[in-house]
Amino acid sequence: MSETVSETVSETVSETVSETETETSVMETGTSVAATKVELALRMGLRTVKGLPEHEARALLAARAERPFTDLDDVVRRSGVGERGLVALAEAGAFESFGIGRRDALWRVKGAATSRHDALPATAPTTQLSFSALAPDEAVLWDYRASRHSTRGHPIARFREALRARGMPDARELSTMRDGTRIDFVGLVICRQRPQTASGVTFLTLEDETGFANLVVWRTVHDAHYVLLRTSVVLGVTGKVQSTDGVVHLVADALWALPTELAHAARDIEHRSRDFH
Repeated sequence: MSETVSETVSETVSETVSETETETSVMETGTSVAATKVELALRMGLRTVKGLPEHEARALLAARAERPFTDLDDVVRRSGVGERGLVALAEAGAFESFGIGRRDALWRVKGAATSRHDALPATAPTTQLSFSALAPDEAVLWDYRASRHSTRGHPIARFREALRARGMPDARELSTMRDGTRIDFVGLVICRQRPQTASGVTFLTLEDETGFANLVVWRTVHDAHYVLLRTSVVLGVTGKVQSTDGVVHLVADALWALPTELAHAARDIEHRSRDFH
């Protein structure tokens, strides 16, 4: 799959991608320069956009099926999406296919939504506010806030240089380490499980820009770090690699919060894990 994801939720409102629906799908983006393989990309469906009701998403698709949208104002007028849903689309980058950045789109949809039912068409202002474009790491954080994921990157990547300086591996490197290796590791908490049949053991899945790390937390470590384990979005762990027949776990000896210089940036990550108890 191509690392460059050229079709995202932004093409959902555009006339150029008429087949985008509510579901996420895999699509062809064309052939490579060498014409030896087909490149693939993910097209993210409207269901991934937080704050956009399903009935409004379907109304938008129905309006676009009648005729393609021409610009942001056309989407506001014809889509049947309320102001909250339009804001959600703007935050998710849905208007980038019209050449409108997220900050500009947020400003414009709020104004356009209040005047969409005016008898006369809105006239463009003589001066148009323009906001700075998002930096790449900012775009990733906006993606997570708007749709709980990003096709552009991963929030842990912004810490990688600092983590490397502290001798911490990424998930890909962890998966190749020898059994018994002691390490520190940092990842985004995406899943917590504490099955009743596991004798008090808690299993966590941590994620970074390279993959996943499976974490085993014994009852004593769980009890010693209960609040941190239950509430952390980004979690640090000190433990020992357990590698058996190609299956790798990190058995935790201690859990810890990020150092102060990284904790501030981590607070900007809006993410909720899937927890099973």
